[in-house]
Amino acid sequence: MEILHNGTCTMACGVLQDIRIAKEAGYDGMEMIGPKVDAFLASGLSLDILTRHLDGFPVRALPYIGDIDRTEPERFQALMDECNLRFGQAVALGAEQVELTNGPIGPGVGMDDGYSGPQGSRDEIIETTAKNLKIIADMAGEKGLKLYLELLGWAELSTIEDAVDLLDATDRVNVGVVVDFWHFWVNGNTAADIGKLKAEQIFAVHFCDSLPPPTDGSPITHELREVWTGAGHIPLQDWVDAILATGYRGWFSGELFASAFHQHDPLLVASALRNTIQLTLDAALPPAQRPWPKTPRLGGTS
Repeated sequence: MEILHNGTCTMACGVLQDIRIAKEAGYDGMEMIGPKVDAFLASGLSLDILTRHLDGFPVRALPYIGDIDRTEPERFQALMDECNLRFGQAVALGAEQVELTNGPIGPGVGMDDGYSGPQGSRDEIIETTAKNLKIIADMAGEKGLKLYLELLGWAELSTIEDAVDLLDATDRVNVGVVVDFWHFWVNGNTAADIGKLKAEQIFAVHFCDSLPPPTDGSPITHELREVWTGAGHIPLQDWVDAILATGYRGWFSGELFASAFHQHDPLLVASALRNTIQLTLDAALPPAQRPWPKTPRLGGTS
């Protein structure tokens, strides 16, 4: 299994700093943040310069293409343009996968262009999203790319059960899901729910933590992520145990959106996060063999 550097833990750094830190902190590769690549290119620099700095260091994945459920003609065309752009970057960087997110992306990360996500019943939203996913998957397949889908916690489709049904409706071998601890956990999923996914449906893991989940009726926002990974409320060991119990042996990436830690030495933060993931992987056991009581989740157990 590989542990990838994720540029959210070094949010204040540019992509060249991320490359240096990933190497020095001992990561196996990178989940390189697309908006950082965009900022790099917008400054007048090129992908050739970026690949020279990588110097063979692997980029496994490139997040992200957002609001993949857009259907209104102008928005859909913008989605197609974003797909072509991000897929081209992924191929140039040697990435194997590109991340997709459903919509709306705005409420979670301070971005809002007026898009509020698809409307209708759950079945209608799954149908709408799957229709777009099939188109995007076929585009990606032509370039030899796989797609990992992150269901956002505040979107209409947000749970592991939603992920299973959406993957079934999409029916593309190059489309899988990222098990993002935070997004699933804040919507009531537990480690036990991971068993609803097959190993071949899991393309990636986002290892992250959370403050207590919101009370009923309260909005789900990134402020709930203002905590060091391992100091929050998600029983991380249980989630890792459950993921490995499916047979998944792919990569783990450490997301860290806690703004206070973005102000610290980025190499120290990235190194500590990598070590936290490694120690949790090293301690993994089949769920039934865990020797101490499970950590209770507020409002339920995991």
